[in-house]
Amino acid sequence: LSINDAMSLRTRLLSREGGEDTYTVNVDKGIDGLRSKLSWMIREGMTFQNAVFTTHGNRGAIHFGAEYIIAETWYAKFHGSGYSRLFPFKDTKLYFAGCNVAEGEYGWRFLEAAARTLLAMSGGVAIGWTSLGFGSPFSGHIRHLWGDTRQVMIIPGGDGAALRFFENWKRVDDGVNRPS
Repeated sequence: LSINDAMSLRTRLLSREGGEDTYTVNVDKGIDGLRSKLSWMIREGMTFQNAVFTTHGNRGAIHFGAEYIIAETWYAKFHGSGYSRLFPFKDTKLYFAGCNVAEGEYGWRFLEAAARTLLAMSGGVAIGWTSLGFGSPFSGHIRHLWGDTRQVMIIPGGDGAALRFFENWKRVDDGVNRPS
C-alpha cells in the first residue's frame, strides 16, 4: 500500500506510483480524506502486507496539506476504528517517509501511536527517519543522506501488547520504558 499526500503540486510530483503489486492512495482532502479512504478499503475487504506513507514530515508528525498527524491524532481520530484490519500480517512494516518523523521524544511517540493503531491486531513495525530527506521528481523516491531510522515493534498479546524500540535495527529500550 502506498499512501501519498496529494494536496499540493510539489507533493503530487513526489508521490509514489504503484506497480502491479502496489495499491496507491492519493489523499487530497486532509486527515478526513485519509480516514475515508482507509474506511473504504476496509469495507472492500482489502488487506496489505506493508505500507509507505509519502508525506512531508516534522518531528513526530506527518502532513497532509496543512493538516498533520501526531501521536495524539492517531489515538483521537484513528485508534479503535478497525484500521488494523487492513494489516492482518504479523510482520507488517509501516514506513513513514517524511522528514524527521522519528526525531526525538515526539518521534518515538508518533511511531508507537501508529503501531498501536494500525498494527494492534497482528503486530509489526512502524519505521521513520530522524533526518531531512530529499525527493527526486524523476523517481519519486526520497533519499535520506544522514540520520538514523527508528523502529517501534508491537507484539500483540492477550493481556496487552508488548513494545520494542530500535534505532537502526538495534534495540534501545530497557524492556519497560520508551527511550528518550
